Amino acid sequence: MQRCDGAVSTVVSALLLLALVIAVITSINVRYVPQWTENAEHMHMRTVSKDMSQMKAGADLMIVSSAAVKEPFSAGMPITMGGGEIIFFNRYSSSSTLSINTRAVNMNIATELDGVTRQSDDIMKNMGCVDFLSNNYYYPNQRYSYECGGLAISQNNRSVMKMVPHISVSKSSDNIINVSIDAIKLSGSHQTISSNTMEEVYFSYSNSESLYNGSVLVDKLTLILETENSMAWQDYLSRIMQASKINEEQYSLSSNSTSTVLYISGITGADIRPIVNVHVFKVSLNML
Repeated sequence: MQRCDGAVSTVVSALLLLALVIAVITSINVRYVPQWTENAEHMHMRTVSKDMSQMKAGADLMIVSSAAVKEPFSAGMPITMGGGEIIFFNRYSSSSTLSINTRAVNMNIATELDGVTRQSDDIMKNMGCVDFLSNNYYYPNQRYSYECGGLAISQNNRSVMKMVPHISVSKSSDNIINVSIDAIKLSGSHQTISSNTMEEVYFSYSNSESLYNGSVLVDKLTLILETENSMAWQDYLSRIMQASKINEEQYSLSSNSTSTVLYISGITGADIRPIVNVHVFKVSLNML
């Protein structure tokens, strides 16, 4: 009988220990793993932010370098696609989607001089974009968008400009309004890839085209941006105009869910100096 009691006691102890282990593991998976995963996904998004920022900075550097040496530059920009894995508890990382030129992004610049209007036409249509869209399990999903030379981040239908494009508006001592725009156009076929590893966006500088070189003054200027990130552009252009110290009656800024419009009007006539350049890159994913 003592042997039976001892055997039963051993079995009960083993079952209780097993139950305790299961309870601890379950508690960790329910209470802690989601938080750990969210933190890991947050760290991944910080890495993505750095990667996309370096991509934008790399394109800017390629423009300067190409102009300096009179030769085109090409470079691959790595993007970290997956994150969120937890050692021993969650070995699966979240995936992300990287897309090229899958959204409509357009710019248009219209100037008026003595009642005659000039449009930028096709050169600023289909400006292209590089989009990174996360697919997190716990951390809020975000989209990073590189378009027209600016890097925007959007979340929950709201967007902000993380790294600004090359647009400036200023007023000189002789009351001339200087408007300078260096827009980046991304050509190439529509491409999309989903992955949880490392992917690469390949940039190849093609050429630059000058629409306005500052030699001619105009009466009015209208800049139109058509993009899903219109909120980011509206906020950015609003800060640009406030810093320019131009009288509020000389400009207007409007925006909706798909476009942002900036209108600038001179006071004395022919007192706006536009300098507009379009820099063209060919972009692709993991290939030349």
